[in-house]
Amino acid sequence: MKVLQVRAMEGANFFSYQPVIRGVVDISACLGKTTKEWGDFNDRLLHILPGLANHTCSRGKPGGFLERLEEGTLPGHVLEHVAIELLTLAGEKTRYGKTRLLDETRNEYEVVYQYECKEAGIQAFYLAAEVLNQLRQLFTPDIYSMVEKLKSIRLNHMPGPSTQAILDACKKRGIPVQKLGDGSLYQLGYGRFLRKIRAAMSDHTSCIGVDIAGDKQLTRKILFEAGIPVPYGIVIGSEGELLAAFREWGQISCVVKPRQGNQGKGVSIGLNNESDLLKAFHLAQVYDSQVILEEYVPGDNYRLLVIGNKMIAAAKRVPPTVLGDGRSTIKELVEKENKNPWRGEGHENYLTKISLDSVAIMDLYRQGFKLSDIPERDQKIQIRQSVNLSTGSTAIDVTDIVHPDNADLAVYAAKVLGLDIAGVDIIIKDIRKSYREQEGKIIEVNASPGLRMHLKPSYGTERDVGQELVKLLFPHGNGRIPIVSVTGTNGKTTTVRLISKILQKQKLIVGMTSTEGIFINDKMLVQGDLSGPNSAKVVLRHQDVQVAVLETARGGILRAGLGYDYADVAVITNISEDHLGQYGIEDIDDLTKVKSLVAEVVKEHSYVVLNADDPKVVALAGKTKGRVILFSVKPQNKHISTHLSLGGSAVIADRGKIYILSGANSYFVSHLSKIPLTWGGKARHNVQNVLAAVAACWALGYKPSTIGKALLGFGQNYNDNLGRLEYYESKGIKIILDYGHNPAGLREVVKTLKQIKHRRIIACIGLPGDRSDQIVRNYAREAAKGFDFLYIKEDRDLRGRKPGEIANLLAEEALAQGFKSEFIKIVLDEKEAFRQALLNAQEGDIVVIFYEHAQPLREIINQMKSENSSQQFSHQDSNVWNISLEV
Repeated sequence: MKVLQVRAMEGANFFSYQPVIRGVVDISACLGKTTKEWGDFNDRLLHILPGLANHTCSRGKPGGFLERLEEGTLPGHVLEHVAIELLTLAGEKTRYGKTRLLDETRNEYEVVYQYECKEAGIQAFYLAAEVLNQLRQLFTPDIYSMVEKLKSIRLNHMPGPSTQAILDACKKRGIPVQKLGDGSLYQLGYGRFLRKIRAAMSDHTSCIGVDIAGDKQLTRKILFEAGIPVPYGIVIGSEGELLAAFREWGQISCVVKPRQGNQGKGVSIGLNNESDLLKAFHLAQVYDSQVILEEYVPGDNYRLLVIGNKMIAAAKRVPPTVLGDGRSTIKELVEKENKNPWRGEGHENYLTKISLDSVAIMDLYRQGFKLSDIPERDQKIQIRQSVNLSTGSTAIDVTDIVHPDNADLAVYAAKVLGLDIAGVDIIIKDIRKSYREQEGKIIEVNASPGLRMHLKPSYGTERDVGQELVKLLFPHGNGRIPIVSVTGTNGKTTTVRLISKILQKQKLIVGMTSTEGIFINDKMLVQGDLSGPNSAKVVLRHQDVQVAVLETARGGILRAGLGYDYADVAVITNISEDHLGQYGIEDIDDLTKVKSLVAEVVKEHSYVVLNADDPKVVALAGKTKGRVILFSVKPQNKHISTHLSLGGSAVIADRGKIYILSGANSYFVSHLSKIPLTWGGKARHNVQNVLAAVAACWALGYKPSTIGKALLGFGQNYNDNLGRLEYYESKGIKIILDYGHNPAGLREVVKTLKQIKHRRIIACIGLPGDRSDQIVRNYAREAAKGFDFLYIKEDRDLRGRKPGEIANLLAEEALAQGFKSEFIKIVLDEKEAFRQALLNAQEGDIVVIFYEHAQPLREIINQMKSENSSQQFSHQDSNVWNISLEV
């Protein structure tokens, strides 16, 4: 078994609304045999992974997968279940998986399953393949090591309780969340409202404040100078300085800690003699060359959580202790306590396992104990004197009893350092009394405080501090900007351009993705075919963007899913055959399922705009929970009539005018003659695109008159709709550049051009090599019916085809349709084919090219313009609608 590719689909996708891992495996080496035919393979598999016997599989009951094994199932399917079981053993909750044949000729199978941790999910795929390959070769895989590896990956990449509390609070508020990079950085919200967090630190947290808080000595100095009580302390650079200071202070009880550090690392407290002091000094130097000697403040250790100038929660921190049973050593007692399900490694759980590090061993020694000692029954053993949840301490909630003076002091300390979120550590004997009465002192301020002790204290009330932090970041609303997602086979780019232009005229900053690039208003951010999920994320992460208009192509959905959580307006323009035979999409029904995802992943308040003239599209009205708006170029469309009778809305074109219909009401929008893009209504496909854009903007709440005004003149400007019916004229020859790359797209262009006065229509046609032979032949049939002369070219990117293969297929089918051979010429190079078509053209002809790369063709046209400078050469922006009058 050979793994060909593995990737995570992080958004809603073709297989599931939840994130999935999608991998492709080559099982040709298995010779078409099921695992049942591999001797005792199944028995050995169940021996090392007994949990597989409980998998339900497609049978929907425990033991279902076992039945499939006994009946005989292919190794691709077994890989799916092995990967899921490995993830389950590592702590994942994976409920969905699917395996299907992707390419029968090459024995390639597609394996899909849900995941929680992307990195672990991907690794599980490779490990599952390794399990199968080792078993096939009669080796026994080391399942324990594999599971431990996955656990380690999860520990490094999954959010801890503090971060998860914030993410959960966002989910309750409907605030979208996206992980940034491989660490703990998250984006909350979209566009102009987005915020970022890393654990309990926000993008508004002062960088200087964080730097100050990270330097314990500088923190002490600044707090002291602000009138805040802090313990006296100095920075020590050598043993001599340490002992001299200790003696000068009168050998009082002291604390030694690194100048910079966190999580209680290297901190020793209650030091009363020079020997212990020196040991603590060397231990602290492990974490920082500069060490602080600080006076010891008697009292209990409290953490006061400040969020946005308010104390939100408070906890008393208790050093880690174990209770003797008269039989177990201290080390064994700690190991037993560490099996507590609430304890975990690092920050993965609400409590951390008790650490038996050098500080703990030294603290035990100072109490007269060592790890091998056996305490008496019920004897309490304090493992270390310092208190930090990261080294095993516990917490008691005291939020409701904190004296107002103490709360105010914590807020003031955070404000002095410039921190919007802070954990203020105070030593005080009684938190219920003012620090003024009992010499309470602040010992540290943390810029990224852990929230675990407040979320789930060992004793006391649980505090939803994640919600409080999210309130600080988002006082109002849900951090969203409107998202318009446009999909379909044809018309997507034109439609997003229309919507973007309408919204820009409302003084909004629009982020748009398309096959031409990513745009912020009319400024191109990145050039290229950028209509996938990663491009959508670029727009949604741009902090100037007020509304996102996203072209959402089939390829991106199949490769990686959606780049957003849901759309406020989903538009489906049309569905026809294109890209079949790719990613397991074999027919129009499969393609419809892909496109329908955009309409399915919406909310009840969202709108879904559907083409009522396309049976496949209008049928999707029953698959969405959003509010449906239909559009049609046929005023008497039966679906429109039924929809209106039920109180729905629609947009139609009727006798050269656009109307919005809502129930029994009708609202005029615009004359088609005033929208050059439609060629006076003759470019039927562009009329449909305009109707879709009108419906989307109506869904966003704009008035019909506002929409109509914004549409006036669209298509007259050169840059309005580049590459779509892009029109030029020279020496009486009309020249059209268009992107029509499938039979339906070509057919619509033919319908449009046939309505223009012409002598002949000369076409340069070609298709990408990844189209199926059937689509290529259908494309040729449309070309043969619509054009008078064919120049057949080929894309530079052959996409797996042999040179000339696509061109020959097109020519062969055109001839089969009765097209005369003398009117067909194969010129593989796109630019040369275009030049020859222009040379062959005569006054009154139309030359149309369905391009791969438009810009070189524009340069050829500009060269013509230069060569014929004495003649009139016009571009579309001269007066396009005059073209539509030439019947």
